[in-house]
Amino acid sequence: MATSITSVELNYLVFRYLQESGFTHSAFALGYEAGINKSPIDGNLVPPGALITFVQKGLQFLEMEANLK
Repeated sequence: MATSITSVELNYLVFRYLQESGFTHSAFALGYEAGINKSPIDGNLVPPGALITFVQKGLQFLEMEANLK
């Protein structure tokens, strides 16, 4: 299990979020600047809402970590 995320992966997640949310111009601009078309990530393997899920799990982890201290 990966314990970190690369900038390429994060850029792709943000790109997909922008697309899914209807921010087509912003998604296009980020995709162009980040070179998403050259990304090794297979978009078919990334579920819809992946960025939101990732952030929610991170927040849950932080809360759980705070409760253990």
